[in-house]
Amino acid sequence: MTTENQMNYKTLQIWIKKGHRMYSYFQESCQNAKNMYNTTNFYIRQVYTGLTQDKELQPLQKEVLDTIDKNIGKMNGAQLLAYQKKLGKEKTKPKEKQKEVKCNLFSEPTTEKPYVDYHFLDALFKAMIQKDYRALPTQSSQSIMKNVFQNWKSFFASLKNYKKNPNKYTGKPRIPKYIRSSEKEVLYTNQDCVIKNEKFLKFPKTKLQLNIWKLGFTEGKLKQVRVIPKYNGYVVELVIDVPLGHQSVEENGRYMSIDLGIDNLANIV
Repeated sequence: MTTENQMNYKTLQIWIKKGHRMYSYFQESCQNAKNMYNTTNFYIRQVYTGLTQDKELQPLQKEVLDTIDKNIGKMNGAQLLAYQKKLGKEKTKPKEKQKEVKCNLFSEPTTEKPYVDYHFLDALFKAMIQKDYRALPTQSSQSIMKNVFQNWKSFFASLKNYKKNPNKYTGKPRIPKYIRSSEKEVLYTNQDCVIKNEKFLKFPKTKLQLNIWKLGFTEGKLKQVRVIPKYNGYVVELVIDVPLGHQSVEENGRYMSIDLGIDNLANIV
């Protein structure tokens, strides 16, 4: 009997202390990650609070809504180009294999729909060439944005539950806060970080490489790299996909069946 190949995740760690030649690089990256988180939260907050309040718009709320109005045409232009590209690709396939392609255009937020979603804000940051978005690799910025949107999703879930069961809460749930610390964890995909010769880890936007030969990396595929601020230094975590391979089990004609029961924990036959 042979089991199928499976992937096993293994994590390798390197501690970076002050004085290391890549310390400044990781410091800047984690500061950029914090800025990206707060910028994302800022845009969501200004739109949401601006369109759900009864009073006149505050200057920052008006600034964000004006920025959206100024860039919505460019955002939809990019959507249209992406649609035409996908449509052209589908037309090269046999008719029976072609999939329906839709052009999803954006609409500006309103008092009825005062919440911008991930795809909207990602398109806005690209259209306006937002500096914090561009300070990190695109996929790193996007992973941070998704983290912010997950926190907002949790907020709305709590708010909904609060309206049904207010006694379960000490007060009305508040919108997600900004990060007050100077740094935040940053994630790099295997498209931005590359292992060279099983010895060096190459990072984006720098010529410096991290020596990883002491980790004993010999097999597997790099999945992602996390840089975590910790104790005035940084923990660099490499997440590796390692194949388990085929496992052969000798056939001996003996089998065991386990029946989970109610009165008894289990019956083994």
